[in-house]
Amino acid sequence: MKKKGSLNLSIEAIVVIVIAFVVLGLGLGFVRNQFSSIQQTSSSVQEQIRQQILDDLRTGNKKLSFPATTLNIDKGSSQDIAIGVKNVKASGDLDFKIQVSVLQKQGATDGADVSQQVEFFYLPGPFKLKVTDAEAYNIKIIGSGDKGTYLVSLKIVDTNAAEEQDNTYAEKSFFVNII
Repeated sequence: MKKKGSLNLSIEAIVVIVIAFVVLGLGLGFVRNQFSSIQQTSSSVQEQIRQQILDDLRTGNKKLSFPATTLNIDKGSSQDIAIGVKNVKASGDLDFKIQVSVLQKQGATDGADVSQQVEFFYLPGPFKLKVTDAEAYNIKIIGSGDKGTYLVSLKIVDTNAAEEQDNTYAEKSFFVNII
């Protein structure tokens, strides 16, 4: 009798362990599927924003389209944005480069070096747009510096402009808030 009782206990323990592994496997599969769907949703939203920027440029007569006036970034993390550029010249191609730089930090004394506080990763160009063409370009903004609010300048520089005139085609300022 004792042998039969111990055999039943072993079979019950094995069944419980098998059921636990099956439930664990199903749970891990569910979590993995959720993360992959979140990633697909994120890339879909970024593509929609990119398309919205291009539509905004096509319907309006703006040279430069930028999605926000303030970007909030966690310290040490990054954020991808898209900018749109449109050639609104009456004739001729627009040859340009993109320049992004940090101008100052809120509350910092004049002359303080803030150029390394916010980093940018982008393809600077040169690029070419035909008359009335518009295109979106990606910029990764990295909040690598101290917490605070930084004033950033985004310039589209016309490389065909004569040297004696200002070669800035379009310019936009925005804030990067590292939190």
